[in-house]
Amino acid sequence: MKNKWNKILNELSYKVSSGIPDLTNEQHLMKLWDILKEHNWNIDARVELLKNLNEVSIVKNKKSGNVYPVKTFRPQTQTIIKKDATKDDIKKAQQGAGEDEFDKPKEEPKEAQSNGYTGDKDKTLKQGDANKSEEFNKDLPPSDEEFEKKNEKSKNPIPPKPIKLDDIIPNPKFPKRYVKVLERMINSRLTPETKKFSHFSDIPGGAGAMKAQAGELMSLIGPTLSDDEWNTLSTRILEHEEKLINEHPDVFKKEQPKGSGKLKDNPGSRIVDKSWVDAAGKTRQAILKRLEKQYGKGTKIVASAWDTENEVEALGISDYKNNKGFSTDTYFKVEKPNGEQVLDEVSNKKSLKVNLLNSGIGDFQSWDPDLPDNLKQSVYREKARKRNIDFVDSKLDKVKKLIESDTPEGKEIKKLMERKGLTIEQALQGNSRDKQNILFKSIKGLRAQGDEDAGKIVQQDVEEHTSMVKRSVDAITENPKLKEGMLQSIREEFPLKAVSDKEETMALGEHSLDPTTMEEIFGTSDYDKIKEKLVSIPPKPELDKDGNPKVDKNGDPKMSAPMIGYQAEVGGETMPVADIGIREDGRGYGGQFKFEMIINKKFAKRMEAATKKIYGEES
Repeated sequence: MKNKWNKILNELSYKVSSGIPDLTNEQHLMKLWDILKEHNWNIDARVELLKNLNEVSIVKNKKSGNVYPVKTFRPQTQTIIKKDATKDDIKKAQQGAGEDEFDKPKEEPKEAQSNGYTGDKDKTLKQGDANKSEEFNKDLPPSDEEFEKKNEKSKNPIPPKPIKLDDIIPNPKFPKRYVKVLERMINSRLTPETKKFSHFSDIPGGAGAMKAQAGELMSLIGPTLSDDEWNTLSTRILEHEEKLINEHPDVFKKEQPKGSGKLKDNPGSRIVDKSWVDAAGKTRQAILKRLEKQYGKGTKIVASAWDTENEVEALGISDYKNNKGFSTDTYFKVEKPNGEQVLDEVSNKKSLKVNLLNSGIGDFQSWDPDLPDNLKQSVYREKARKRNIDFVDSKLDKVKKLIESDTPEGKEIKKLMERKGLTIEQALQGNSRDKQNILFKSIKGLRAQGDEDAGKIVQQDVEEHTSMVKRSVDAITENPKLKEGMLQSIREEFPLKAVSDKEETMALGEHSLDPTTMEEIFGTSDYDKIKEKLVSIPPKPELDKDGNPKVDKNGDPKMSAPMIGYQAEVGGETMPVADIGIREDGRGYGGQFKFEMIINKKFAKRMEAATKKIYGEES
C-alpha cells in the first residue's frame, strides 16, 4: 500500500508545475483526484481521502461560476457555499452540482402559461385568424415565369406534367406561398442549384439540407389538413414520383452495384421522395394525437408557421427574438375545446435514427479551458504524426521498394501519391492529412509484407486510439465542464430541457417526445434530474455465440460502442440512451476526432413503447 501511495505522489509531483505537491492547493487536490481515479479508486474512497486530508468547504469561483470542494477558502476569488462539507456534499460538487443544490430551499414552481409552459418566455398568443394576415397572404417571388427560366437546367423531364397542388389545399392554414414552394420542389431534381431554399423563393425559408427542408415543409402543412386532404396530397405526390421514376430511369435510377447493369431507385436524385412523405405523415399523426391527449377531444390546429420572425409574429406571438422556441422547427396556433388559442412548438426529426450531437472532441477545450493534455486533440495529433514520420524515415529504403513493387499495397500508395502530387520525401514533412495518409498507408503496407516493427506501430495506433476514446467517454460524464458543454450542445438537436419546460415537443416520425412520454421513459420529466443521472457506459468486447471475443480482419478485438446511459437509482440498472461514436476522421493519419451521439436502439424501443402506451397504435 505504501509503495502504491508513493507512486501516486510521484505522479502528482510530475503533474503539478512546481514539482512539489501542496495538499492545501485545491488545484493540486483536483489533480490528485484524477490520479486516484486512474488508479481505480472508487468515488467513495476518493472522497474519504480528500475529506481526511482536511476539512472541506464547498465554494463557487467568482470568475468561472464553477462549484467545487476546497480545503482552503479564498475570499478574493471564491464565494463560500457551505462550510464543513459532508461526504455527500463533496460528491455532489465533484459531480457538477450547482450552488442551489446545497441546503437551500427549492424555488416554488413557476405558474404555467395557458399552453403549459413554465419558463421565463412569453408564450401567450394574440387571439384571431392569422390566415387573414398580410404575411400569410404574400405572393411568392420570383414569379412563375422567372422561376421557370431560373430552373431550366434543374426541372424534371416530361412526362409526367409538372404537379399542381392548389386544388387540394384551396384555403391553406399556413402562408399560402408554401403550396407553390412545395410544387417547385417536387417539379425539380436535386442539383447544385436546387440545394438552397433561396433557389425556390426570394422570401427567406428554412436552413439545412434541401431534402430535410422539404420534409419539414410537409410537416408544417400536414397537421393543418384533414385526413382526406392529407391522403389526397400524399397520394398525388407519391404517384407523381412513381411516374417520374418509371418514365426516366436514366435520370432517377442508378447502377447498383457498379458494373452490374442493374438499375435501382436513386432517391438522392429528387428533392421530395417517398421516405420524406411517409415521415411527414407519421409526424402529422404524432402531433395530432398528442394535441388531443394534451388539450382534449375537439382540439384543432387553426394556423401554422415556419421558424421565421415575420411568420411567427403573424401567428400571434410577440417579440419573436426573445420568445421563440429553443430549437422549434414548426409553430402551430392551436384552438382548445373551450375556444382559447394557444401556441404549440415542435422540433421535427425524420425518425428515431437521430444524431443527437455531431461535433468533435476539439470542442472539449472550449468547454473546459483547463483540459488536460491527454484529452487534447492537438496533442494526440502531433504525437501520432511524429510517430508516423519517425517510423517511415527509419524504414525509408523499404518503403521506397514497396512503392515501386507490383504488390497491391505498393500500387495503392503509388496511386495515392500521384493523385495528391506528392513524393515520399514530401510526405515525410507530415504536416497535412494527405501526407500523413501516405505515411500510414506505407506503414500498413510494410505490415502486410511481414514487417513486425510496422505491425507494432499499427497496433500502437489502435491502442492509442482506443485509449483516447475511453478517456473522452469518461470525461464527458465525469468532468462537470465537459458534461455541461456536451449537454448544452445536445440541446440543439435533442432539446430535453425545452421539452421538460413544456416549451416544445419533438416529433420523431410517428413517435412523440413530450413531458408525458419523458415521464414514462425516465420516471421523471424534470430535466435537471435527468441530466444529473447521465453516466458513461464503457465499451465492452463483443462476443460470438460461443462466448469468445470477436476480432476484426487485423486480429484486433471488436468492441461495443461506448454509451451515455441513464441510471435512475445508484447501483440500479442503467438504461442506454445514446451510442457514442468518437473516432478519428482518417484513422491513423487524420488526427481529428468526430464526436457523434446516436439514439441507442434500446432507447428507441423505449420511446416507441412509451408513445404506443400513451397515444395508442399508429392509425
